[in-house]
Amino acid sequence: MYNIFKNTWMIFVRNKEYISTIVVAPVIMLLVFSFILSFQSKVNIAIIDQDHSEIGSMVEHTLDNTDLFHTISMDLDEVNQSIINNKIEFAVVIKNNTESIDLTKDKLIEIIKAKDSKLADYMETILNNNINAKLANRVHDFEILKNEVPKKGVPINNALGMVIFKMIGSCSLLAGLIIAEKRNGILNRIYMSKTKMSAYLFGRGSVFFINLVLFIFVYFITSKIFQFDFAMKNPFNLIVVFSVLAIFTIAFGLVLSAFTNDENHVWNFSVLVLLPSSILSGALFPYDAMPKIMQTIGALFPQRWIISAIETLQNGGSLVDTMVPLTRVLILSVLLFIIAANRINRLNIT
Repeated sequence: MYNIFKNTWMIFVRNKEYISTIVVAPVIMLLVFSFILSFQSKVNIAIIDQDHSEIGSMVEHTLDNTDLFHTISMDLDEVNQSIINNKIEFAVVIKNNTESIDLTKDKLIEIIKAKDSKLADYMETILNNNINAKLANRVHDFEILKNEVPKKGVPINNALGMVIFKMIGSCSLLAGLIIAEKRNGILNRIYMSKTKMSAYLFGRGSVFFINLVLFIFVYFITSKIFQFDFAMKNPFNLIVVFSVLAIFTIAFGLVLSAFTNDENHVWNFSVLVLLPSSILSGALFPYDAMPKIMQTIGALFPQRWIISAIETLQNGGSLVDTMVPLTRVLILSVLLFIIAANRINRLNIT
């Protein structure tokens, strides 16, 4: 086992394509997608009108007529977490009885925003001016109540799906190594040495797992250096989720190597399966924007389970709350490993 481990480590470390695929490309994707996709043509804001009065209608009309914003409805208890998760920029709350009382004394219109939101400050000024114009006979100027949530950094969510896609795609490197050893007769020699095929695959997979975990730490440290917003209480939980994804990546690569003898077929097949499943699972396309039937299909793929675990953490959950989707990924990984070991073992027997 030690010799298998050592040999595999040297093969991967000396492979320039491996370093670029496992470390360089995902980090570049992280930076590019996080920074570029954080800027949108329209910004989501929430309107929570509890009064439905003339003042409320005026506020809604002002927001709707601003080309910069896209208004959505949302429950009040979802606002803070939605701002932290970068789903909305800010929320305007119009409370009950706004029309019947003195707005200059009672702060019944509220903006909930991040501390660093310049757009919310801009909109606050416009609304204050519009409301004061409507209340011209008041003694005191009206001012909207401000409620701030913690400052946000550049959201990491924009890059997560692409990094997941790239990480699973790296399984072609592991599969390519095993296919090359099948073609060169190395697997036959290992089989003749009475080494269990499961031990051989476990050794190869363990080295690949360690390298993937190192990449995860590079990914995490890079995010910390650039102060990206993880939108979760304990960002270190993301390392656990991606470690589970690494296990699935290994199992997927082993299965690919068991059913083909050509490295080109591995890449073609992995893309043929990986690309559509990543789109349907919400890794490369907004899951909520899909038709119901596509969401149902997407929910069957492990990428969706990983994303569900991340969303659970971002919604305030703990690792315990992610046990169901992560357990599904682990069970599927074990099944794939067993299939790969049995298939390769039968090939050597024949």
